[in-house]
Amino acid sequence: MRLEIQEDFDKIQCTNQIKEETKQFIDDQMHHKKRWGLKLALSFAVTLLVCGFSYWFYFIPVVTITLDGETSIELQINRLDRVIDVTTYDKLGKEWCKQENPWHQYYEDILQGLNDNEEWMITVYSKDEAVCQKIYEQTKNCTQENKQIHCRIGRHTRQSNDTTQTQNHHKKGYHK
Repeated sequence: MRLEIQEDFDKIQCTNQIKEETKQFIDDQMHHKKRWGLKLALSFAVTLLVCGFSYWFYFIPVVTITLDGETSIELQINRLDRVIDVTTYDKLGKEWCKQENPWHQYYEDILQGLNDNEEWMITVYSKDEAVCQKIYEQTKNCTQENKQIHCRIGRHTRQSNDTTQTQNHHKKGYHK
């Protein structure tokens, strides 16, 4: 096919400059189409990569904070210090969730809004000790004015057997 085009092109009578400009234009058009497909594929790959990273960054919890008082509540915290999941173990916890609507709020705002008249035990859990220590310090700082709130670092990660035992205690009502 390419040979036929070359033969037909040679039959055209015009100056060599016009022929060269025409050849250059045709080559540019052919390469431009190839680059467009490559650009589209590259854009799609980058978009997928950004979406995957964003999901990992925002929706994967790094810390669990348990609030034990009249009710028992677990807050899953992401890398941006926002609550991404809440687990409650009784009716009071569900009512608290409806009232406070903690999803996507900063955990510090939630802790500062805890009832001053109620005694709370706050426990911070994380697989990453450095993150756990940082969140624990911030939790202590934001609740230090309230003497009814006690903070501690959990001795285990969420995947340990102790967590299963803790969840069983919550269900049985031993959350104080």
